[in-house]
Amino acid sequence: MDAADTIGKMLADGAPRRLHALGATGIGVSGLLALFRARGWEVSGCDSRPSPALASWLASLGVGIDAGHDPAHIAARLPDLVLRSPAVADDNPELAAARAAGIPVVRRGEALAALVNQSRGVAVCGTHGKTTTSCFVRELLARLGGKPSWCIGGSTTAMGAVAGVGAPDAPFVVEADESDGTLALYKPHVTVVTCVEPDHMEHFASFDALKECFAAAARATSEAVVCCADNAAAREVAGAASAPVTTYGFADNADVRCEIVALYADRSVFDLVMRAGLRLRAAIGVPGRHNVLNATGAFAACVALGHAPERVAEALDSLTELPGRRYERHMSPCGAEIVSDYAHHPTEIAMLVSMARLAPARRLIAVFQPHRYTRTKALGRDFPAAFKGVDELLLLPVYEASEKPLEGGRTEDLYCEFRKGSTADHSIPVPKLVPSVAEAAAYLATVLRDGDRVLVVGAGDVVSLVTLLEKAGPVAVSPASVRNSFGIQAMADKLVDVRDEAELAALLAEAKAKAMPVHVVGQGTNLLVSDVGLRGLTLRLSPDGFGAFERLDETTVRVGCAMAGARLLSLLRDAGLSGLEYMAGIPGCVGGWLAMNAGTRFGEFGDRVVSAGAYGYDGVPCEITDFGFGYRTCRALEGRIATKVTLRLVRGDQAEIARRMDDFRAKRFDFSGLRTAGSVFRNPPGVSAGKLLDEAGCKGLRVGGAVVCDRHANIVAAEDGATASDIIALSALMRDRVAATCGVDLHREIKLW
Repeated sequence: MDAADTIGKMLADGAPRRLHALGATGIGVSGLLALFRARGWEVSGCDSRPSPALASWLASLGVGIDAGHDPAHIAARLPDLVLRSPAVADDNPELAAARAAGIPVVRRGEALAALVNQSRGVAVCGTHGKTTTSCFVRELLARLGGKPSWCIGGSTTAMGAVAGVGAPDAPFVVEADESDGTLALYKPHVTVVTCVEPDHMEHFASFDALKECFAAAARATSEAVVCCADNAAAREVAGAASAPVTTYGFADNADVRCEIVALYADRSVFDLVMRAGLRLRAAIGVPGRHNVLNATGAFAACVALGHAPERVAEALDSLTELPGRRYERHMSPCGAEIVSDYAHHPTEIAMLVSMARLAPARRLIAVFQPHRYTRTKALGRDFPAAFKGVDELLLLPVYEASEKPLEGGRTEDLYCEFRKGSTADHSIPVPKLVPSVAEAAAYLATVLRDGDRVLVVGAGDVVSLVTLLEKAGPVAVSPASVRNSFGIQAMADKLVDVRDEAELAALLAEAKAKAMPVHVVGQGTNLLVSDVGLRGLTLRLSPDGFGAFERLDETTVRVGCAMAGARLLSLLRDAGLSGLEYMAGIPGCVGGWLAMNAGTRFGEFGDRVVSAGAYGYDGVPCEITDFGFGYRTCRALEGRIATKVTLRLVRGDQAEIARRMDDFRAKRFDFSGLRTAGSVFRNPPGVSAGKLLDEAGCKGLRVGGAVVCDRHANIVAAEDGATASDIIALSALMRDRVAATCGVDLHREIKLW
């Protein structure tokens, strides 16, 4: 007896039961709790981060939700059944407590299958479109005079909630999820298969295994199977059914064929042509060719349930709203339209982009958060083409959904696929890698204008971007470019060349008062600024104001931090002061040398530092004597800006100092002809990073315009057209190769802002 049958027996005997759910405010689980509560069960739940809206809704039904997971919940409630969300990890302590107490633990899909199998179930399944099609079926049945029950992973205003109880003998419409294989437990009266494409390969061993899951539901269907004729795999799994099969779609051989009459930005008009020759004009109040297809599937399902085609076609005009996060429209204060969409599969994204292009826009910008490492790896090659026609694309880190990072499945890997695709097809955008939703929002606040349209795409927490953009007013910026030794220009919202300490103090005080982030750039020799640029205030110390050289005594000098390092060494040589010859050939300014504790295996800049004058980010001056120097670090400068540094050297012969500098310069890697910031990674203890990268086969590795130097595996050079994201993605591939071949985790030496 499977879990669905076990739950079915509990439901059938009518005895009072107690259900406790883990991950209770997930959309799929919360709907189930409402349905079990309506059956008279005592229901409780908990969640690590409860959704306020869903927790409030459940509370109105008499279902209390606790924040956090605690084994004490099990001991206090002694439930007869524990329901777990897919987001709850196997090692969850509350889950362990339930198992230890011998309490049956079931998955969301097993519980929903049990409810379907006791009803006149209508199971809508498929890789795409099942939420919208489920809502459409429910809306049509309600319009046709029925009182259906439902449990769907989304809702419209008319539905009011993700689940509801209707008349006892009315159809029960559910969105049947295939992701964990529980679809095979369903025994519905009517099954709708929207499409079947490779997905959820973290669960299924092969595409054939995924198709078999759908086929099992089709075989168990008692009244009718409705499948999309446009999808070969959907037709294949429907062929397993013994119940009658109705096909629908744009295909010429579909039993119910839809023909587009007109597609508008807010509605769609089409004809429904049935195999018997009946032609019916229909209209829905939502845009998009794929939504015409979804509506046609819902039409075919209602006809299979016994409703007259003419009445169903008339009822289609009631479909005026998509479920939440399906082309959900919002507005930003600057007049840009924000479209939030759950699309996370290439096919879904392509449909979204095509729908977004039905209405004119100044620019079409997309922010995409890939969902799951397994999906990103399995479908990575298919994502770039889905974004064709997007003017600008921001690519966020993968939303892990409880998965662990997977080689080939991270955002940097996906970026590489985009780079390959854009080379072959220039209509595919080159993305900008953005490390967080908050940083994407901050960037968009500076660039969005009236008439732009932003697509917020993905199934993870990228949805929070909508709220951030709705609250963010337009940011007034005076963009200027910041260059680095890669030769890549990055924009800074506000760049100021600071003339003296008084101006520096005033700027810092103003930045603190306005809560503006502050960045300080020197020559940019060890710096990489992301493709979305720098927010807030960027300061550059002027050599005229911060480039002085003062000899304090026979061996001590005070140097301005804006002075070029090469200039400092020249002055020390002329003054007969020795001790920093090993710095010859190292690029950068004195401030950069101090902040990075620059050096070689022969010595570091910090070895000669006595003190430094600095300003805190609050604009208050301070003197530093305890620096906390480490390998390429200076902890004392975190949150501070050094303006001058005092060095103690030793007396030496000018000619000998010059000779030593020449010797050290000759030993350094020859960077001539390369646009590079030097070593990408720090040397791990006792070994050269370059040696590890060479052994991992990194020489010649390329992403876009960034390439690993064939003379040194720890050097990345930028060619024409290179972007900061190219270098970020390439360095991630280099790091991954070393981790895979040597088991060493490399740390980036280049500063990434």
